[in-house]
Amino acid sequence: MPFKRPKKEETLAKKAVKRNYRLFFNNRLMTILPRWWVGTAEILGLTLLFLLNFLLLLPFFGQEDKSNIFSAPLIPVLSKLFFLMSFPVAIRFWLLFFILFLPVTFYFFVREISGRRITAFLASLIISLPLGIFLPLRLKLALFTEDGNHIASLTLGILACLFLLRFLRSGNFKMGVSSSLLISLVALTSPLGLFILGCFSLAISFSEMLLSQGRLKFFRFLTVFMLAAGLVSFWYNPGFVFLIVASPQGELIKGTLASLFPLSFFLVPLLGAFGFLLFENRPRLQPLFLAVFLSIGFGLLSLGAGMQLSSPYRFLPSLGMALAFLGSIVLARIFDFLKRRRSFRQFSGISRYRKQILFFSITLFFTIITSIIMASAKNFGQLEQEEVLGLVDSKTTGIWEARNAIGWFHHIIGGSISFSTAGLLIFIRKQLAKQKNEE
Repeated sequence: MPFKRPKKEETLAKKAVKRNYRLFFNNRLMTILPRWWVGTAEILGLTLLFLLNFLLLLPFFGQEDKSNIFSAPLIPVLSKLFFLMSFPVAIRFWLLFFILFLPVTFYFFVREISGRRITAFLASLIISLPLGIFLPLRLKLALFTEDGNHIASLTLGILACLFLLRFLRSGNFKMGVSSSLLISLVALTSPLGLFILGCFSLAISFSEMLLSQGRLKFFRFLTVFMLAAGLVSFWYNPGFVFLIVASPQGELIKGTLASLFPLSFFLVPLLGAFGFLLFENRPRLQPLFLAVFLSIGFGLLSLGAGMQLSSPYRFLPSLGMALAFLGSIVLARIFDFLKRRRSFRQFSGISRYRKQILFFSITLFFTIITSIIMASAKNFGQLEQEEVLGLVDSKTTGIWEARNAIGWFHHIIGGSISFSTAGLLIFIRKQLAKQKNEE
């Protein structure tokens, strides 16, 4: 079964494995900074990240959205329910809301993978930079093109990957259901976002399968996505799925896959053998493998989406996240190297105060990065003045009208599947609780 029922009695061997696994990650959390970093400083770091992003995005709040069209209902429904603002202003607010919280969700995802807060903080700091393919590109695609729903889905997608990773490792019922619900929300936000989430999920599942229990983790991966497909069938009924395949987003995905299909004959066996030989049963190398795998994958997607000139840019935000993850791992390894370098021990003063010196160096590094961000913020608002190719008003795309024209039979089938899936989850939850009480 994909869901693991909690047991009261465990063997000493299993307890020892869990204890060693927990100690491994706890030790990695403390390899760089002093012990107090785990508590107060982590909260301060997340607060700093949030404030930096908020100050950069503040000039864009309170304005009407004039570019986006939506092929999924989540953002328009949230905007309709947010009665404190007009609909176009609410659209802009929710898009900025999801962009604002992406570094926070990305922090927890990288921390879960790497087991290190310093790596997670560096990764979130990098994707917050107002440079290149990081924050400026996400903001431009979300506010000044028709890709706002895709950018908003990245925040939910990263959170779904976090719960998926925990479910793959533990089989916990709550983690599996949470992952399925978040995948459903991504599907209700953007079909292209669901495709990108699928790429992230495949890479995560493959890296976990290389460590141990490959067949069980693959079965858990399939279970999560099957449950998500069932939950979202009320919207993506069979007739609507055929419409999406024929839509511009569907054509983009099909064109991308067609461009990458010839390369897959060479790259898939190579990457599979590379990952198996170098990373099998080596949890320390899992973050590096995942960062490299995602960077190569989204790099190929950015080059292979040859539908039109602007299409490859839709995959660049995901490539930016993968590169930020990879860059944070490299920087953390550099800090480790400097901390453990034996040449420092030749000088008694440096050896005695090496932790304080390292902490000062890291603080200086963060200060420089923060100064760069604040200096770039002066010109950040000029994105708003660029020429925008979009619609006059925010509204839903014509595919909604096509969906409404679908026969009632497809709507009934989709609703029945969603209802049955929800009932199945309730039944499984009651059975697990019953078995736990019997023990």
